[in-house]
Amino acid sequence: MILMNNFKFFSTFCFLFLAASFVAQPTFVEKEKELAYHADVMVNAAEARHRVMAMEKFNILFGEALALSDSYKFPFDSLKWISKKSPKDNSFRIFTWEVKVSDSDVKNFGILQKNDGTIFVLTDDIDNAENLAEEEFSHENWIGALYYNLMEGTTASGQPYYLLFGVNRWNNFENVKLIDVLFFSKEGKPYFGLPIFKDNTNADEVKIFNRLAFKYAADAQVSLNYNPGMEMIMVDHLIRKMSRIQGQGETLVPDGTYVGYSYKNGYWNKIDKIATEIMDTAPRPKPVLDERKGMNLNGDQIKKSK
Repeated sequence: MILMNNFKFFSTFCFLFLAASFVAQPTFVEKEKELAYHADVMVNAAEARHRVMAMEKFNILFGEALALSDSYKFPFDSLKWISKKSPKDNSFRIFTWEVKVSDSDVKNFGILQKNDGTIFVLTDDIDNAENLAEEEFSHENWIGALYYNLMEGTTASGQPYYLLFGVNRWNNFENVKLIDVLFFSKEGKPYFGLPIFKDNTNADEVKIFNRLAFKYAADAQVSLNYNPGMEMIMVDHLIRKMSRIQGQGETLVPDGTYVGYSYKNGYWNKIDKIATEIMDTAPRPKPVLDERKGMNLNGDQIKKSK
């Protein structure tokens, strides 16, 4: 009798658990639909006031959704205007997004969520950073960026870190491409910036940086990413040139060559110029007419006239 009662209790518990799970899932689905609407407006609306209103609503709703139990299990994949990056072990995920709040100002936002549900709101404080390359920051004074890539790494002492590749729309004249370094303290709190980038191209002065940051003209295209074929980080080499944007003056633009950072002995070491090859003609797998003498383009034997 006791066994039967236990069985009934267990069956009832399982039913209620499954029913609750079934009901909970649509809750996130419905929240995601509402979030997707506001995300689309805050990025694409023509008027700044509409973008700002949608941004404020999105930020509140997204924070509330992530604060819910089991939110980490929900992917939020339909939020196409929001960047989401995670490491291979899925120990955390980091959401970033940007909003053009006026004709001259773009704001960055971010939330880091650990797989235990803990949330850290990333507060953009790039305007108050005294030295982008050498300072360490917390989630409360984050260097705001829209992240487009994440790489895992380990320091020489064995400390794990994550390279975050991102872009910041600095102002109407300049953007910033950067690689920040995310790591966690013993207490599990996120911090940004580790001295793992080395510039020893000048033998008289070796420089160590906590992150890489490159300002460039807003109307220029600059690439900054890891190249698996070259096994190094590559970035466009920038030179000073007069801007095409009225009122800007001199700025930095790519010159067609590249700078690299190759990993060795716990550091990403700068390589001042990457060897490139400029060809006079487009490459072909083999000559068009190869060595078929006496044949036309179709490979047919050319008949000699008598």
